[in-house]
Amino acid sequence: MYKCYQDNIVAGNESFPLSRVIAENLFYLAMWVLTGYLLWPLWKPFDVPLLTIIWAILVVVIQILLKKHNCSGCYYYGKLCHLGWGKISAAMFKPDSGNPKTGMKLAFFYILPPPIISLTALAFAIFKSPSWVYWLMLALFVILNAASFPVRKNGCGACAMREVCPGSAAKSKPTA
Repeated sequence: MYKCYQDNIVAGNESFPLSRVIAENLFYLAMWVLTGYLLWPLWKPFDVPLLTIIWAILVVVIQILLKKHNCSGCYYYGKLCHLGWGKISAAMFKPDSGNPKTGMKLAFFYILPPPIISLTALAFAIFKSPSWVYWLMLALFVILNAASFPVRKNGCGACAMREVCPGSAAKSKPTA
């Protein structure tokens, strides 16, 4: 853990309300489920939704690795951060057992898939003319992903780790 956080000299919420933790996790879960739905019809060899299965496995693996590499050395390790991941990390991993550089690379999981999935699903929708429900789910996916930026920034803004966390959406701008 960073020394400044061990000494508790950085401002930020000590803990977050459980209601916020649950709401934010349900928000992300909704996006992951919508992604699975959008990928379902794209590639189904032997009538098996292979892309959705790969997506589900990828989400689980990335989430476990994020908890190890980003959360095991965090100030919130064993505490409720805005996502509750410090508690999850403490239940799964020893303190400081991860590598923040690896964690930063894994954080691209939140940046890269949404536009790729949106464009892929849009192309599918245009060329295959799926039901209106598919179009509705695609629109909801785009809206939730757009909403994820202020949601994440708000959570990171109240976090004590915001200035050093590799995945922080609320770092201060350096002054020149």
